[in-house]
Amino acid sequence: MTLAAMDLDKAKLDPDSIFHAPKDVLGAPGLSPEDKKSILVRWEADLEALLRATEEGMPPADQRRNPADLLRAVHEAMQVLDRDTSARCC
Repeated sequence: MTLAAMDLDKAKLDPDSIFHAPKDVLGAPGLSPEDKKSILVRWEADLEALLRATEEGMPPADQRRNPADLLRAVHEAMQVLDRDTSARCC
């Protein structure tokens, strides 16, 4: 799946609406490493906010997906992206 400009903008604002899992961001053709990083950073911020809200007693809207597990997956994807980017540059 290649992302059109509008989908890329949407992915950067709401990654969960475009990608099922963080690893899907890594495999998306046509995205630069910077785009992938931007999407993952946004997903991380969204999940951290969701976890804070959950701690304050507000349950997540999507009960099927565990935000903590998804956040771990985002961190793993960011590590893979960093390794891949570092390997390419040197």
